[in-house]
Amino acid sequence: MAVRWRVVVGASIFGLVSLALLTSSEPETVRPRSAKPAPAAAVSKPTASLRSQPAAMGEPLPVALTPSKPRPATPALLVLGKRVYTKQCAACHGAAGRGDGEAAYLLYPKPRDFVGAQYRLVSTWERVPADEDLYRTISRGMPGSAMPSWGHLSEEERWGLVHYIKSFAANPITVAHATEPAGEGQSGTGAITVPPRPPFTPEARKLALERFADACASCHGATGKGDATEEQKDDAGYPTRPRDLTVGVFKGVPDPEQIYRRIVAGMPGTPMPMSDWAYGDEAWHLVNLVLSWSSPEQRARVEMRRFRIVARRVDRVPDHPDAGTWRLATPVNLHLMPLWWRSDRPEELTVRALHDGKQVALQLMWADSTHDHTAMRPQDFRDAAAVEFALAADPPFFAMGAARQFVNIWMWKAERQADLDPAFQDLEKVYPNLGIDSYPNVRMSPVEQPTRQALTLKSDPTFVTGWGAGNIVSDPLRPSPAEDLAAQGFGTLRARPRADQAVDARGFNKIGTYRSGPGPRCRSRSRCGTAARATGTARSRSRSGRTSCSKSSRCWLARELQMPWDPAGDAASGANQLGPRLATGFANRLADAARLERRRAERTARTARGSERGRAR
Repeated sequence: MAVRWRVVVGASIFGLVSLALLTSSEPETVRPRSAKPAPAAAVSKPTASLRSQPAAMGEPLPVALTPSKPRPATPALLVLGKRVYTKQCAACHGAAGRGDGEAAYLLYPKPRDFVGAQYRLVSTWERVPADEDLYRTISRGMPGSAMPSWGHLSEEERWGLVHYIKSFAANPITVAHATEPAGEGQSGTGAITVPPRPPFTPEARKLALERFADACASCHGATGKGDATEEQKDDAGYPTRPRDLTVGVFKGVPDPEQIYRRIVAGMPGTPMPMSDWAYGDEAWHLVNLVLSWSSPEQRARVEMRRFRIVARRVDRVPDHPDAGTWRLATPVNLHLMPLWWRSDRPEELTVRALHDGKQVALQLMWADSTHDHTAMRPQDFRDAAAVEFALAADPPFFAMGAARQFVNIWMWKAERQADLDPAFQDLEKVYPNLGIDSYPNVRMSPVEQPTRQALTLKSDPTFVTGWGAGNIVSDPLRPSPAEDLAAQGFGTLRARPRADQAVDARGFNKIGTYRSGPGPRCRSRSRCGTAARATGTARSRSRSGRTSCSKSSRCWLARELQMPWDPAGDAASGANQLGPRLATGFANRLADAARLERRRAERTARTARGSERGRAR
């Protein structure tokens, strides 16, 4: 049975800058279901910045996959492409384009090696990408991998990326002049010309099933579920497996013409070969057959689109997950993709946002097949959710920010909550015969000193080093299962001091019934219930940290929440004065994080100088 987690994250007003905060000057209230609609004047109106967006509330922002016109490489475009690549792409693909960036070890499939230039999505007989192939992949992303859509970049920036990544290739990428095959069983040159699409009659379907059984079923299985040959490797030696064609995950655009070209050209670097023998009606019959095995709705759910999340203003932030106030918040279903691919993957995360001018609350809801509330054994990976915020209109890299460009991260962990409900989860609960080294506790009398089986809570923090050093991760007395973190790139994640922890969160997971949130100490609350009416399974960093083929997946949710926000437009409208206040408070917090980082660097430098002087003496 699928279980739906519902987590509500709340915080003081410092930080929800990445969300589009579009509110009326008067808070909204929840009216009874039987009440008449409120007058039009009392309804909050969107500001100019939102009206300029063609996407409706809760709908993905539009992305143009086809450029308005081709753009040849120029020195200016290459410079622009290098700048965008360094900021947005190098973390995965590496500074030299070899697919060895800082995040590459977390990802499967692996980031593309642009030097080897074995591109999967090609539309030419030579099995090399046309410029439009690269542009389309950059704009859409690649479902079935961790690559998101970069369609929010300008057309010029995307063309700059196309030409810059081509410059990495060890052998120049050239596309020949287009010619059609001279005869049956022969190949053409250049771009593959797609012939007219014939009708998919019962006879055509029968022929398609025969061709599929002959040429495709040995890998994809007789019914297209990818269950025939499961142990395969790509040309780089990494394990791979055939696609399950029934779930709607297409690495390339699932347009019929693009699928036609992929069937004919194959996917270079993978076990999927070229099928030039199918050029003509037979390839079209296979296209129609493959598309019939998944629905447009399935294919739409895997599109890595960007959304604008609107936080409505209310009289007060709701203190219960079933509060009717949540009806005022437009639900947004974010599309998620695992970093480490697996078929049993998260698909959607439903997000709602509300604020009362002083506090802001996010409700995150997803379905989960298991309840992983602790992680004390090596094989355990607890459920968790993380949200990342950035202040800049042009945010830094969505994974942990960048040097001198801080991001704020709110993280809820199920095991932290298990420590609070009802008591700290000590290792003795899992390993009752565990031997423990006990240390003196100056806070206790001699007769009360801890024994060899002393619990962590009875220990002196001095001898529990992380706790004693003030690390909130190691503090068994922490009051909240949420962490307020800051980062400026990989390896820089830091928890804000305990006194400055202003984020709280609660998550509830229960099969078959709902249950209410905790006591009044929390700024915001949450609950989870069954997913009897779930629209899809989704999980936000469930079993966070696992990078193998486990039941759960890690998802970069931050990229979904880094939405455009126009403080100038909001302020000019007069409808929302919360935006500037948030910006100021959040800027102060990021400045605090930068100051703390400088102090750490200064202490490290002083320590190093002292060590050098000591060695010199």
